[in-house]
Amino acid sequence: MKDLYKNMNTFMVRTPTFQANKYFNFFDNNIDLNNLKDRLFEICSNPDFREAILVSSRTLYNTLIDFCNGKEIKKFDYFVQSIYKYLIRMSIRPTPFGLFSGVDFGEYTDEETSFLYNDNKFEKFARPDLEWIISIVKDLEENYFSYLTFKINDGIFIKGNRALLIHSTLKEDNNRIGEISVRATKPFMRTYELAKDCVEYGKLKHMLLEEYSNADEKTIEGFLKQLIEKEYLISNLRPPLTGLDQFDYIINELKKFEIQIPIISDLIDIKNEIDSYNKSLFGKGEEAYLKLCKKMKDVSNVKNLLQVDTKLNLKEKKINKKIISEINDLMNILFRLSMAIDNPEPFLSRYKQEFVEKYGQDREISLLELLDNDTGIGGPFNYERPSNNRSLDIAITKSVNGNVRDYFSEKYLYAIKNKENSIVIKDNEVKDLEIEEINYENIPDSLEVNIIIKSQTNENNDISLKYNIGPNLGSTSAGKSFGRFSHMMDNPSNFFKSLNAEIKNLKNMDEYVTCEISYLPNEVRNANVTRNIHESDYEISLFTNGRKDNISRLKLDDIFIGIENNQFYAKSKTLNKKLLITMNNMLNSQAAPNAIRFLYDISLEGKKLWYDFPWNDVYKNFSYVPAIKYKNFTICPETWRLNRINMKITKKTEFNEFREMFKNYCSQYNVPKYVYLTFADNRILLNIENEECIKILFHECKNTFQEIVLNAYECEGSNIVKNGDCDYACELVIPLIKVKKDEIIQTKFSKKLNNISSLSSNRIKDPFDEWIYLKLYGTSSSADDLIAYSISEYCNNLVKNKNIDKYFFMRYVDPEQHIRLRLNGEENKLLEIYPDLRKWLNSLKEEGLMTHFSLDSYDREIERYGGLELIDIAEKVFYFDSLVTENILIQKEKEILLLVTN
Repeated sequence: MKDLYKNMNTFMVRTPTFQANKYFNFFDNNIDLNNLKDRLFEICSNPDFREAILVSSRTLYNTLIDFCNGKEIKKFDYFVQSIYKYLIRMSIRPTPFGLFSGVDFGEYTDEETSFLYNDNKFEKFARPDLEWIISIVKDLEENYFSYLTFKINDGIFIKGNRALLIHSTLKEDNNRIGEISVRATKPFMRTYELAKDCVEYGKLKHMLLEEYSNADEKTIEGFLKQLIEKEYLISNLRPPLTGLDQFDYIINELKKFEIQIPIISDLIDIKNEIDSYNKSLFGKGEEAYLKLCKKMKDVSNVKNLLQVDTKLNLKEKKINKKIISEINDLMNILFRLSMAIDNPEPFLSRYKQEFVEKYGQDREISLLELLDNDTGIGGPFNYERPSNNRSLDIAITKSVNGNVRDYFSEKYLYAIKNKENSIVIKDNEVKDLEIEEINYENIPDSLEVNIIIKSQTNENNDISLKYNIGPNLGSTSAGKSFGRFSHMMDNPSNFFKSLNAEIKNLKNMDEYVTCEISYLPNEVRNANVTRNIHESDYEISLFTNGRKDNISRLKLDDIFIGIENNQFYAKSKTLNKKLLITMNNMLNSQAAPNAIRFLYDISLEGKKLWYDFPWNDVYKNFSYVPAIKYKNFTICPETWRLNRINMKITKKTEFNEFREMFKNYCSQYNVPKYVYLTFADNRILLNIENEECIKILFHECKNTFQEIVLNAYECEGSNIVKNGDCDYACELVIPLIKVKKDEIIQTKFSKKLNNISSLSSNRIKDPFDEWIYLKLYGTSSSADDLIAYSISEYCNNLVKNKNIDKYFFMRYVDPEQHIRLRLNGEENKLLEIYPDLRKWLNSLKEEGLMTHFSLDSYDREIERYGGLELIDIAEKVFYFDSLVTENILIQKEKEILLLVTN
């Protein structure tokens, strides 16, 4: 098989900070009630564990301290459950989180795979939480605005006499605020122009006072303060989310102030204390952390003060290069199977139809106008920020090819009949399914794969690696998992420069530029996930500043959307270049404002997802599914789904009853000793023979019982990360870039951008503005007669009498079948004929030739027919085409009459 992808010369290593045996030693035996508190005290007294709890949950930490001090704990069972879950997380789950698990970055080798820890295994990387940072910024914007510089927010949409923000970080009664709007008055529009680039507050105020001399200083100041508060104006204090150190950025900006602000010395002290905490050894930082949090809370009393990450100090972190070849085999088979899934993007496909119906194939529409519910067609139906205000009138489905469905159905039946716990996909079997070949253009330019790796030694002492696809699967593009942790990389700039160069190498860069999107989410703390660096050519930064200079800054109102080769594309009007969108973070794009989500979604349009597994559709209603394997990969683990049918649990079910039911279930379905309790990508490893683990499952079933998913533990082989006799669970995140084909078929770049707005009088013709546009409904059975006689006779008389210059018609379904009739002439003449036109229309209704009509504005498809220079000629062609159609229909009717009479 051909290699589809190549490596990026590095990968991410993720492990928990406790060795795996911490879990197995603790949960391998049942603990009687007398020993429970002793074992619990032992865990809670562990300084590494205690500090990890402190960093992740201050409330639980306080309860832990009370327990260690001998105090009675209310809701003791819940406390025990919480401690157990965190112990499991710290010893089994490698997904990075606080001090429970961390990351490092490895390299490929021709030698043997090896992962070994240094003596000092872990390093702390604490930095202020963005909730705390932004709260300080907003406070400074409110109280020291006169010393700041401001620029206009790049997320503003001017809509008629209103200026809308597509999103807001403001809250009302602790609830999210959607769109915000203010009147686009002359002072606002002038501010919009003056603050396109950073401008000092005093200078901005002075210029507005000069231009609006009838307004006093207090009024102008109130006006500007309102724009600052509502985030129409963004201050220089707002840190770029695409920089390595947001805290340093604020301190440096404050140092530029003309006056000494007391908070600066506090922030510098806090920075020094963060540095000191980061240097403390694992398990030795509780006191420093508590002291630091107190100081930070004195500055700004918010819930989340610090974000702490863990860097793994691995002295050996290398994996044999053959893993890339093995992953390529997997990608070949998975992309081949993905070709069997029809309509994988149903909402976007439907949205594309609507775009073409409204604008035609050849228009490029402002992104903000397109997504607006009034001026455009709103967002796709599954978008929620804001929701589309139209109803969905078609079924949205995706389906799996029949051969593939039958293949996995037969595989399932064979496995069940033969009591096998896995389904093995084989190359020759997939080849026989006659699935469409992989289309190079339809696979992603880059991707990431998450793999949990185990090593296995055979009787000849040969070592082989077993790969399990991680619960998070991976990501849609390389770099997404790396962005948040870029501050812990040795040379992050080199990695992202290389990534950007590789992506550009796959495209015709005369046509494209790369552009990173970052924004401050409504839940500001989520910005911790979006912090990253990038080396894209351009940047769109909303509600905060960007790292790039003004030359490399793009704004949302500069982005236009078009369709080419049946796919959406985004283009900068200023640059007249298409955009390759990058978002080097793992924040769920579904929570983003519609404009950002749409740009991200169309960047993936037409690209197959390797993890869009067809068997998910085939087995979606099955309560048990064997593991899905391919060669030495376990793609999906063996899975059990507990529900109210196979586990008859109610809210009244007691633990002893549940334990017996679950024991019977495990016996009936051959559930192994170790299984994960799974919620999406969040997993808790349970020993089903251990009563404390069963209690965890019991509580989950009682509290959230819709369907509980259990996945088999990766029991084949041993963990590959070592430290003496100890080993650690390990997951690798492997970024891959598409191998460039020898020849790239370059599509001709169509420069469709023009300066004709969607509301231009050259484009939109309101009734009687040179045109009358009618829709005649109820014509399905009478269309030919209506055209051949009624329309032909009436409209030709209007032309003959010089009441109109021309007319044309077309048949249409939208969704009801109708005829669209357009009459062209001078405004005064059109107004004169309208009373007679209404009489004629009513006579058509009386004759049963139509049921009703509507009068509408005529949206001329200027781009489709060659621009303003050619649209008039095109409309003349339509006129003559209509005359020919009438004559054909009349002649056809005469021939029918002649046949009848003869």
